[in-house]
Parts: sequence; C-alpha cells; structure tokens
Amino acid sequence: MGRMANVRTTAATALVVALATAGCASEDGGTSAGNAAKPSGRDGVRFETDHPRARADQPTSVRLEGLTPRTRVSVRAQAKDQRDGTWAATVTRTADSEGTVDLGRDGTGRLLSGMLPAGGRTAKMTGSGKAFSYHPGPPAEQRAYTVRFTATATTGEHKGQRVARRDLVRQWLTEGTTHRKLTVDENKVDGDLYLPPKGGARQAPVLVFGGSEGGNAGTYTAALLASHGHPAMSVCYFRCGKGSDRPNGIDDIDLDYFTRAGELLRKQDGADPDRLAVMGNSRGSEAAQLLGQRRPEVFHDVIAYAPSSKVNGPYLTGTTAWTDHGEAIPTGPIPLDHVRGSVLAVAGGNDKMWGSQAAAGRMAGQGAKKLVYPDAGHHVNWFPYAQPGQEGGADGAVTRTSEADQRARADSWPKVVKLLN
Repeated sequence: MGRMANVRTTAATALVVALATAGCASEDGGTSAGNAAKPSGRDGVRFETDHPRARADQPTSVRLEGLTPRTRVSVRAQAKDQRDGTWAATVTRTADSEGTVDLGRDGTGRLLSGMLPAGGRTAKMTGSGKAFSYHPGPPAEQRAYTVRFTATATTGEHKGQRVARRDLVRQWLTEGTTHRKLTVDENKVDGDLYLPPKGGARQAPVLVFGGSEGGNAGTYTAALLASHGHPAMSVCYFRCGKGSDRPNGIDDIDLDYFTRAGELLRKQDGADPDRLAVMGNSRGSEAAQLLGQRRPEVFHDVIAYAPSSKVNGPYLTGTTAWTDHGEAIPTGPIPLDHVRGSVLAVAGGNDKMWGSQAAAGRMAGQGAKKLVYPDAGHHVNWFPYAQPGQEGGADGAVTRTSEADQRARADSWPKVVKLLN
C-alpha cells in the first residue's frame, strides 16, 4: 500500500522545488530555494499576497490588482521537481469592475495543490489512473521552496503578454529549526531528526513513517511539525539505501527498531517525554497501532492515515511483516485497549488500495476517533497544499482523487496538529 510512486521516493511527498542554480531567476520555474525574485508587472498590474513567505502548510491568499476591468487572464503556478521537470497548474479568471482577480485562500490552495507535470515522461502519467506525485529534494537540503505565479492577459490590449509575476516562498523549516541526519551505525536508526527553536515550551514529540513505498517517506511532515514547535523524527524502516543495513521489504520489522527511535526522540530538547505520538501511513499504520498498543510506556497518541485495522502479511515477500522482541506478530485484528492516549484514524471512502474507511470504522468501534472523507482516495496522509497527483478510484474507473485528497488534508491536518498540542 502507500504511495506507489513511479518517481523514486527518497522523502515524503510534497509540493515544489526551486531551481538548482543558487540565486538565479528563471522564466519557467522560480528562483533558488527560499529566494524570491522581485515581483514584476506591466502598467501597474501586480500580484499581492498576505504571506509571501510562510510554512508550506499555511493557507495563503493571492490576488492580482491593477488590471483593466473585465480583462481575462490566465494565472499559472509552477516550479521544478528534483529532476528539473516543470510542474504547473493554471486557472483562467476575469477581473472585476475594480480590475482585481482575487484567488483567495481556496483558489490559491487549488493552484498550489493541483500542479501536474507539464512535460517529460511523468506527464504521460496524467490520466493513466496510476498513482504518482511530486518529489522535491528533502528539507534537510532545501529548507524552503519557491512557487512562481504568473499572469498572462487573454483579452485586451496586452492579449498574449505576461502582465505580472510573483514568487511565494514556502518553508519546510522556519527560522531556528534544526536538522540532524541519523544513521544505523551511529544511532541504531535511519532517519531525520528535526527540532524546533530552543527555549520554547516542551511539546509532544512525533515519530513519523510511511508505508510500502519505503524510504524516508515522512521527512517533510517531520520538518513541518518541527516548524509547529514539535520535536519530530522521520524514520526509514525498510528500503533505506545502500549501507543502511535495513531490509528491502516489510519483512521481519521489529517494533524494537521504532522503540529505539522513540526513546531517542523523547530525550531531545523541547520534547515532553510523556506525550510521544506516533504517526504512520498505510502499511505504516499497522506499526503505529502496534506501538501504541504494545509500548504504552513509550508512546502516547497514535495517528493512522489510510489505515488497516489488522496486521497483514509481509511485503513484497517474507515470512512475517512485524515482530516484537524477535517474535512474529500474527496476522489479524489489532486491539487498541492498551493505548494510553488518543487514536485518530484518517481515511478516504474512495480508497482503491484497500478498505481504509471500513478499517477506520472498526478502529472507532474500539474507541478511536475517525475522520472519513467519502470522495478521497488512499493519499489522505499528512499536510495540505502539496503532493499533487492522481490515482484510480474504488469503482474501478480512472477516477482522479487528488482534489478530494487535498481537501481531506486541508481539513484533517489542523485537527491533527490540535491533537498534538
């Protein structure tokens, strides 16, 4: 399960990446990470925004001012991915009687979250019904990314001409947050540790990991959580790369591995050791629930995205998926009666990967809280305004669910952060 990405995942999915050339502006992608080019416009036309520099999960409003009333414009948001491919989304709007096009938060959010590949091999995935998503460089290397907004007149005296441009800087890591790479050799765990600025109140630390996509899939989420004030660690438990000494599948993954990560996270500055939360997506939701159930002295809250309510078999091959102190954990329902804190299940009703909505219902029968989004698919996980892509629908048709997934994230993410606070 998890994101079956056709682009190799080295980190969680997220939205956009700026150009690799430091400090250089580009006509088709933005500027280097975190460096916005000076806004430009023609004949007084300009983009205005309430948050020119903000966290990547923060709602932002954009409006275009100074147009001739009733001028029709095409507004495009675009940026480069880690392979220098352009991703973009475009809307067409008509200026009001004051010469303004106000995208607001919803319209801006649709542009930020709706980007699809504009060319190259990945563009062929659009409409295929297969799952794919955007992959930038990890926050450890790029603390922020830049999205370029452009407006082109489609009517009036400037028809066919670009009339305004502005960059938005979207931050994974805000000022004062820090990163440390963790390795199996040195730390007995493979992952990334993100810490908020020193001196703040102790907050719930959060351990984050993904599903069958493998790799360090939670790194963007962990970075954003640190920017919210929570010490956070994204951990890779399989398919972690050469030299990691980790397996290549979900086979014989011991809960002790996650527990070591959790114990290390609890000791960090700014961490409230009694409130450690674990956040798992898809197949990772099994491990998250097992940790809350079997390690209540370590883990407090459990957040399970696109969950299963039972232990499944190994993936891709093997004898058993999960073990506890070396003993195989049998397949079957996962009890939640020993979880010390809250359990939250977030699921989509149009999940083709597996029946996460039904699983969330079974978890709710054991006292869990559930958030179910009927039109969303398997990719309801984590923060909004990122991870553009699409997937097949549960009805077997080629059904794009990315817009519904984004709506689910926009609704659920603030509730997750509130639970952690």
